[in-house]
Amino acid sequence: MTRVLVWGTTLIILLGAALLAGRASRAPTVAPAAVASRDPDLARCRDLGTAAQDDPACRAAWTAARARFFDGDRP
Repeated sequence: MTRVLVWGTTLIILLGAALLAGRASRAPTVAPAAVASRDPDLARCRDLGTAAQDDPACRAAWTAARARFFDGDRP
């Protein structure tokens, strides 16, 4: 009886480890930043990094993007 419990427990542990290993080997999803931007000004600002905070063109692009997003096509 003890052998059956030991083998059963071992089998459950091995199956769990195989399941976890299978999840880890899946291909990672594409990060949103890797997707090409429709707006070239926003893409340029994204590539500038923290220097974009002081760039007037980036501030204008962000303002326009916020206006498009929040004010969009309201019914």
